[in-house]
Amino acid sequence: MRYLLLFSLPDFIMHEFQAHKAIIIIIVIGMIAGLISQLILPGRGFGMLATIAIGITGSWLGNKFLFKYLTFIEDHLFRKLAAATIGAMVLSIIINLIRGGEDKDLTHWRDR
Repeated sequence: MRYLLLFSLPDFIMHEFQAHKAIIIIIVIGMIAGLISQLILPGRGFGMLATIAIGITGSWLGNKFLFKYLTFIEDHLFRKLAAATIGAMVLSIIINLIRGGEDKDLTHWRDR
């Protein structure tokens, strides 16, 4: 019984990965897009979890509304990443406008 479980575990993991591959790819692209948008845009930081959440939400928005208009990018994955980054940047700008100024910006190195 022990050997049967040992050999069936990798098959189970691969089956679950194949079943949820689209969700995993959206999360990974969203994380990368959130990090890129936080590096590009000045403003108050959100923290790592909020940046990932903004990236995932921006990824969904960007790929829903911008993906078909980025025809100048040939590669499908790079086009998805570009649309996700633009969506995350727009979402970050909106959140920064809502949160207000009060100059709590800790990125003082951007002013130099």
